[in-house]
Amino acid sequence: MANEIICHIKRRKEECVILKVDFEKVCDSVNWDFLIYMTRRLGFLSNWIMWIRGCLESSIVSDLVNGSPTEEFKLEKVLRHGDPLTPFLFLVVSKSLVGTVRQAENKNMLHGVKVGQKEININMLQFAYDTLFICKPPFENILVIKSMLRCFELASSVKVNFNKTKLGGFDVLHSKLLRFSEILNFRTMNIPFIYLGMPIGGNHRRRTFLEGND
Repeated sequence: MANEIICHIKRRKEECVILKVDFEKVCDSVNWDFLIYMTRRLGFLSNWIMWIRGCLESSIVSDLVNGSPTEEFKLEKVLRHGDPLTPFLFLVVSKSLVGTVRQAENKNMLHGVKVGQKEININMLQFAYDTLFICKPPFENILVIKSMLRCFELASSVKVNFNKTKLGGFDVLHSKLLRFSEILNFRTMNIPFIYLGMPIGGNHRRRTFLEGND
């Protein structure tokens, strides 16, 4: 889907900014109270909420100090690493970010790109922990995205990993991209770029592109 959207933008020769957002140590930082709050907002039945809380609060760990384990203690944050339930729980948390993006779009504060015959507005793609923002290059859009990410961080305790978060663009002046990167504290990236292990933004009809050598 990301490649189809990028190809559509390139055919139309539209200005576009792409933000590839990476969240820092997702499993180690999720606020449980916020997670439970989101389950209620999303209409989970009370039994499901109780089961999810039970899975969270049953986590007991101990640390190794000089090779010897400490007494076991309960966690107050953290999603279990390797637990098949963990990606789904993060999706529940990230629904708050999705909702904020939708509100910004409805209030005409965030402008994405329109694709397809029905001119569907696209401003965000998300798969598990990986998020792409796709928007027009006006300065106001960048400020709105920065504000939304900050609000998401304050509510969920999930922080942006600035070492891995990057931005790029099509038909956007390099000087403007540099200004955006300074505002967001993101690094710039070349296009095509890698997203979910796949190259995005190149000529997908070429074999070398699919092999990652384009």
